[in-house]
Amino acid sequence: MRKMKVILNPVSGGGLSAKVWKKVEPVLIEKGIPYSYEATTKEKAAKDIAKEAVKQGYHWIVGIGGDGTFSNIINGLIENGKIFHKDVIFSPIPAGRGNDFIKTVKVPKNPIKALEQALNGKERNIDLIDVTYTKVDQSQGKYLCLNLADFGMGGEVVYRVNKSKLGRFIGGKAVFLLYTVVCLFSYTNKKITLTLSKFEKITNLCRLIVCANGEFAGGGMWFAPKAKLDDGKMDLLAIQNVSVFETLRKFGNLYRGKLSDDAKVISKQITELTAESDEDVFIDVDGENMGKLPAKFKVLPKVLPIKC
Repeated sequence: MRKMKVILNPVSGGGLSAKVWKKVEPVLIEKGIPYSYEATTKEKAAKDIAKEAVKQGYHWIVGIGGDGTFSNIINGLIENGKIFHKDVIFSPIPAGRGNDFIKTVKVPKNPIKALEQALNGKERNIDLIDVTYTKVDQSQGKYLCLNLADFGMGGEVVYRVNKSKLGRFIGGKAVFLLYTVVCLFSYTNKKITLTLSKFEKITNLCRLIVCANGEFAGGGMWFAPKAKLDDGKMDLLAIQNVSVFETLRKFGNLYRGKLSDDAKVISKQITELTAESDEDVFIDVDGENMGKLPAKFKVLPKVLPIKC
């Protein structure tokens, strides 16, 4: 059996992850599964712990947290587009606000059931999205997206959600919905140029652009019902120049997975995307603010081994 490293974000889900660990640890002890445990700190991110763990011979990385924690961990497991070590595998145990990635991989929200599934589940390889973005100082940054990246109004929504303490009281789905509605009345649509290939370019006022690897985001919003984690493609959804009230009317379709059917939504499956704008358009990757445009999004097929 691979040596197991458990990585915990103590602030995920408003402190829920610590409670989840108290339930998970006794099961590992009872089953006699050897493990090492480490929590993230301000000085040491999950990706740093993951990378260090692999160098120390821990090849089974178990993450306890939300989408942001899982995403940060896998950024420590991949180097130059390849897995850091051929024997490494990743397993997620949910303890976040939105818990969207686990919906696509069908991991139970119950931590004990999630652990059992990680211990007994099949191994498979999934895609990631390589994001190259622009930093505040205009230099380039890189980050790997596990679940979903978006830019436009979504960047402001995520900023407010991450600053809010409401999630611990009203739940992840409700807090995302709340700030989405708030931002509807404060965000101005931006003129954005999307290059899908050298033969296809789109320039339009846009409210939100989504590059989806997984199906869900925003605490249960069903952005990409056709998305598959291992098909070598990402699902593009470009919500064009819609008004506040038009957007509000689309919420029902979004939660039912029908947004791509809308006439004002461009929906395609692609492998690469370049996005540019003369305005400040901020990017969200797996629930974390990650620079601004110009940016490039590229699928890395079946690069991450998971077991769940």
